[in-house]
Amino acid sequence: MKDFPELEQNLHVVFKNKDLLWQAFVHRSYLNENPDFHLFHNERLEFLGDAVLELVVTEHLYSKYPDKPEGELTTWRAALVNAKMLASIAKEIGFNDLLLLSRGEARETGKARDYILANTMESFIGALYLDRGLKIAAKFITTYILGKLPHILESKLFEDAKSRFQETAQEKQ
Repeated sequence: MKDFPELEQNLHVVFKNKDLLWQAFVHRSYLNENPDFHLFHNERLEFLGDAVLELVVTEHLYSKYPDKPEGELTTWRAALVNAKMLASIAKEIGFNDLLLLSRGEARETGKARDYILANTMESFIGALYLDRGLKIAAKFITTYILGKLPHILESKLFEDAKSRFQETAQEKQ
């Protein structure tokens, strides 16, 4: 039995429709082995959650940094919502143990699992949006995703590898 009540408690959010919460964690592969499972996979929720995430992050950056050009804000947003960052956050808040996967997918680790975790993060945001509305979804995004922005800016994680290499090379001249 997955411990969704503990997740809700840890995240300080309670779903009214528990099926939406469960569905956020249902990977397509799980349904192949459990065709009678009462919920659909999470891909539609992922589609919705991606849009909600993009909207909330974009609005935050737009409002909080009025003097920054859109190109710079775009790189910041990309660093916040990329699969690597979302997977990392999903692991931090305990999503890994809640995934509903096929036995084969459950054995996978590394990039394949990170991709699933990133998608699950977007699915969770979509489910939260449908269940509790934009305000609660935005609060979650602000706390758990936008909270990573200072680290991203300090570490210059928004720069691509080529840009960082060029900057380092110029400093050494």
